[in-house]
Amino acid sequence: MNAPSFSVVIETANLSLADLDGLRVTLESLADQSLAIQTALDVLVMDSGDVPQDLLDEALLRYPWARVIRLPGGTGYEELKMAGAAAAAGEVIVFADGDCFYDPGWLEAILAPFSDPTVSIVGGETSIDSAGPYGFANVIVSSFPARSYASGLYTSDRYHLNNVAFRRSVLERIPIPSRRPCYRMSGLHAAALLAGGYTIRRQPAARTRHASPNGLHHFIWRFLLLGYDGVVVPRLIASESHKSSRVGEQRRRTLNLLRFWTVQSAAKVRDELRRQPSRILSLPLAVPVIAAAVLLQGIGALGGLLAPERLLGAVPDDILRSSTCQPGPVR
Repeated sequence: MNAPSFSVVIETANLSLADLDGLRVTLESLADQSLAIQTALDVLVMDSGDVPQDLLDEALLRYPWARVIRLPGGTGYEELKMAGAAAAAGEVIVFADGDCFYDPGWLEAILAPFSDPTVSIVGGETSIDSAGPYGFANVIVSSFPARSYASGLYTSDRYHLNNVAFRRSVLERIPIPSRRPCYRMSGLHAAALLAGGYTIRRQPAARTRHASPNGLHHFIWRFLLLGYDGVVVPRLIASESHKSSRVGEQRRRTLNLLRFWTVQSAAKVRDELRRQPSRILSLPLAVPVIAAAVLLQGIGALGGLLAPERLLGAVPDDILRSSTCQPGPVR
């Protein structure tokens, strides 16, 4: 493969809310890649104190190709990503999360398009680990779109920071934002990239599975904030691009988003049942979880519309640590 030099950046912020074994799973999956992980110029694990020292040392003993960079406590998700990009040596920066499992061909697939010098951004496709009725429910209501089944690269208006690669020059020109009054910044960043003339390409062969929310606390806040972001992020994009964000436009964007995710949810149910028809038996057990997630997203969306500062002010510290969310006015 004739691709540029590359580095892999993994953050541990999400592990404050996940099973700490997730980092071992991530590193094991990277060790099993069809393109040897040792071909990376560096593999950086960015940590701000979310993983106990002994567990981190134990996890890395088996993987000498990984190097830990420690940042001050309170450094958030997107900030860890950008700090890793700044410290990395490769021309292409590949971002992974410490609570994901990467398919064996993931690294090779996400890097292959960069042999074309016109390609600047490649995102893979991420899904939720669907084990059990709880996992099945989270697949359906997650923010990750259904599998595209595309036969090659396709263009998109979004990406996910657990499964994306950038040329360094892109991140130097338009860095991933942080300290905004929203939970995840990738929507803001994608809008800025598109406005800056970049094309976001998606690689369907670059597949990863993300862990489901770990515990009731994580589940509640995850879906509250997904609903909140659904109405706040479009307003922030309009504000930062100096475009109008009138009530009618906000309503139309929200309705379009609801239609999109309704179609996506149906597609994910179809895919799961096509992959394993017996899962129809677990659907009744998944329904209460789905209903709770939808209700939480609705409450979060109302909070984003009516009292965004109050909702963000109530977010617990451990949730804030897994983001770079900065409570403040939403214009």
